[in-house]
Amino acid sequence: MTDVPAPDVPGVAPPRPRLTSDEVRRFAFRQGPGKAHLGEQHLVDDAAPTTSALPPRRARSGTGRPLPLGTCDLLAATPYPQPCDRAAVAGLGPDARLGHLLVGALGLQRREPSHRYADHRAVPSGRAKFPVHAFAAQGPVLRYLDVHRHALVDVRADGGTDVVDLVGAEDVSVLLAARYSDLPAAYGRMRFAVSEAELGVSLRSLCVTADLLGIPARLALDGPATARAESAIRSAGPGTWSAPLTLRLGGLGRPAPSVPLPGPPGPEHDERDPLLAGAAHDPSVRDAAAVSAQRHGLPAPDPAPDPAASPAASPDRGPAADLTDDPAAKPGPAHGLPAAAGAPAHRPDWARVLWDRSAGRAADRRYGFSLRPAPLTDDCLTDLLAWAMQPPPDRLLAEIAGRLRLTVALHRVGGRADGLHRVEEDGLTLHRRQPRIMAVLQAGFAQPPSHNTDNGVRHAAMVWIHSIDVDALVDDLGPAALGLLQLCLGWSVHGLCLGAAAHGLVARPARSFVEYRVQPLLGLARQETPVFMTVCGTSRFTEPMLDLRT
Repeated sequence: MTDVPAPDVPGVAPPRPRLTSDEVRRFAFRQGPGKAHLGEQHLVDDAAPTTSALPPRRARSGTGRPLPLGTCDLLAATPYPQPCDRAAVAGLGPDARLGHLLVGALGLQRREPSHRYADHRAVPSGRAKFPVHAFAAQGPVLRYLDVHRHALVDVRADGGTDVVDLVGAEDVSVLLAARYSDLPAAYGRMRFAVSEAELGVSLRSLCVTADLLGIPARLALDGPATARAESAIRSAGPGTWSAPLTLRLGGLGRPAPSVPLPGPPGPEHDERDPLLAGAAHDPSVRDAAAVSAQRHGLPAPDPAPDPAASPAASPDRGPAADLTDDPAAKPGPAHGLPAAAGAPAHRPDWARVLWDRSAGRAADRRYGFSLRPAPLTDDCLTDLLAWAMQPPPDRLLAEIAGRLRLTVALHRVGGRADGLHRVEEDGLTLHRRQPRIMAVLQAGFAQPPSHNTDNGVRHAAMVWIHSIDVDALVDDLGPAALGLLQLCLGWSVHGLCLGAAAHGLVARPARSFVEYRVQPLLGLARQETPVFMTVCGTSRFTEPMLDLRT
């Protein structure tokens, strides 16, 4: 892969190498099926420092906008899966609606005293590192979401980039980007897939909360929007970031004026600051950033394209050029709530769903997760299926989502046969009856149960597996397709997490399986690779927790 150093100049974008499809395919193999053979899989030292939870250097000021209180009460008054009462939302000002959106989608939820990784939020994240950061851009104002200060903090760019043209004067854009130095260095090139998938998770969470609050949202995925968002984020200080996402929110008015924030400002210098700039010298980070940056090549929607000027199609012409030549290919509304979601018998509210959203855990500070066998109803399966199949908010993402195969392993779910079921257009089709399917799948995980680790797959009720022909995807849609695939996976997986929580289940997003072991277990063709797995079941362990909600 092209070796491009990333200059650490705030507000100035690094060079963006134009990768070929072959280069992206090799990268996909190296951080996917080939990771164990090519030195990409290392033991993680949890004591090694990262920049997780460290605000960007210019987002530690003492001014901004405090986030509102009462998000938990608002969601507690809203039964799942319904949206919030329109009269209650109508009584909120634009500043409060934006704040409730950000807190509900990305805010703190709980601390589990004996958990190895602390401070859980509304979205899942491996080792609770939360590499995805959010910024709110409104006219010329750029603010950073600091969930620990419960505030949108002003970004003080020293003569930095003016973001006045990022959105319309009456609109707000939420910018999402993942910072690679937040993840353990031992992840290597796997930081790419983790970061991009968590971007998809955060996007889904924002879209769900926007639906609950009745805030119209649209995803701007084109190259020009990505470049403007990147300039804004780089103005916040040093760091090596993924290509950002821009979610445009309507009806929130002009930005409220900044005020002094409670408490002291963030430290001007932190002992971890050198890690922000140092990540750019890591070859695995440079490769991950280069593959992510291929989203800059996505064309902007053109209401009047000239067919005679369209270049001939080729594998490296650009990502899904045939999908963006349609003059109707404008960004549509970004809806995260599935229309067909059903209500469990115990009728939880949305505050309870977010509180219960968990990837599972084991006792006594052990690694992994513990489940206990428990039967589930067919209604639970139907609800999770609706969440998993809700299409992402972009024609190109929806096209990639349509190429994904979704297989679900079931054990003691309603009247369904134990074994593998394929998700088809008209519902589930039994692919293979296999009574011990969960024990078989557990053998495909990289880390079996041991004295300090549990793996609860053997007691799961459902295991959802996404698979796709990665080579054909990149050949057909271009180098940006690999990153877009991860966004689709994160979008679908977070839907499963929310649906599972509504039914009192944990949902464990997982990439720690051995692809070439799982592939034959699912009956997949050789060219089709399992790319993500979500394990759902009933947790064996719980404890009193500290409520961090506001």
